[in-house]
Amino acid sequence: MTTIQKIGLLLLGMAFLAQACSEQVEMTPIQPLPTAGIAATAPYLTHAQDGSPVLVWTEQAADSLFKLKYAVYDTIQHAFGHAVSVTASIGCSTTPESMGKVAFKADGTVVALFAKRFPTEKNPFAGAIYYSLSADGGESWSTAHFLHSDTTHAYGRSFFDVATLKDGEVAAIWLDGRFGKEIKGSALFFSKTQPGAGFESDSCIAKGTCECCRTDILCDDEGNLHLAYRTILFPSQLAGQQVRDMVYQSSMDGGQTFCAARPISDDHWAIEACPHSGPSLAVQNNTIAATWFTAGGGMGLYFAQATAGSDFSNRKLLTSTGRHPQLLALENGQMAMICEETMQTQMEQQHHNHMDHGAGGMMHQMQAGAAKISLRVLDGDHVTQKLDVTDGMYADHHAVLTHVPDGVLAAWVREEAGGSRLCYRMVRF
Repeated sequence: MTTIQKIGLLLLGMAFLAQACSEQVEMTPIQPLPTAGIAATAPYLTHAQDGSPVLVWTEQAADSLFKLKYAVYDTIQHAFGHAVSVTASIGCSTTPESMGKVAFKADGTVVALFAKRFPTEKNPFAGAIYYSLSADGGESWSTAHFLHSDTTHAYGRSFFDVATLKDGEVAAIWLDGRFGKEIKGSALFFSKTQPGAGFESDSCIAKGTCECCRTDILCDDEGNLHLAYRTILFPSQLAGQQVRDMVYQSSMDGGQTFCAARPISDDHWAIEACPHSGPSLAVQNNTIAATWFTAGGGMGLYFAQATAGSDFSNRKLLTSTGRHPQLLALENGQMAMICEETMQTQMEQQHHNHMDHGAGGMMHQMQAGAAKISLRVLDGDHVTQKLDVTDGMYADHHAVLTHVPDGVLAAWVREEAGGSRLCYRMVRF
């Protein structure tokens, strides 16, 4: 057999493999989320206490004020039910990197968290994080309470995350600026709810964090807590130059104590600004996995993993064009990562078509800032499948992901001429 014949057989086998993989995947049609307001943004996916998928978002009403809402996903009808409004959240912040969130205690209590800004002349980023409780499935809500013990209006507090713990309570972490100029950057705080009540006193578990990248907290099946966030470091090998890299912490006692932070990757991204792109964690087969964005040593989304107590593996590039990743452990032992990937501009596409098809070539019209939502399935650090959830013709961004029977549910923000809205679709494996 000649070399050319061998190459031909190899390519044919790869084509058959790709076709077999694609035949195993089914995607429902893209659906816009029906909303009563004039705009919707900042999606977040979680599960209720009975395991039902729940989509949370921030919606702009006709009076221009924003409010946190959520709806339960019907896995039979492949659609969301009626929207529940968190009444105490009126006037909340809207950034998709620090979205409002809802968590569910084991007893069914709904815990809603949201941020509100009160900018001052000295600090235009000043604000607070609040929470509200509902004991009747969202029919009524408590008044808003501060999540943090320090309620001074001079500091910024945001970029929070929540997780339901093994004991049925809810834990939260957030970035807090209460130390002002005493430290570089912000500080990471932790708090958890008490039975029949809201959050207890908070505690600082890290200082010197990046001020505005989302944080991630995850509770595994054993009840262990896993945290990831971007921090500010001054590596000695860089003569004290500031870098902003991802680190990991864990707690084996439900948040009473946390281990010292350790690096996920020594990217050494020398930047004195806020990238607004945080990390995402998943636990699979007693291994903690992380994905994140950096421009240190090469721009893109990277992946690394570690077993308990060990260092993270050398990072692996997943995509050089991706932003805002979300990682999810799958029931089959694999993982899925969803993100947005930037597309060619209209001018670049026009030039490409002109070169390929001559002056008469047709140009696909893409919106400015067009991006597609991509989903990758990983076995360890190896990508086994790459799926385009959207076609890249729209300005889609900040995708989120969660489990549904036989697959995953994805949701994202779609920017349009009349404002932003949310779209979603289910992917079956």
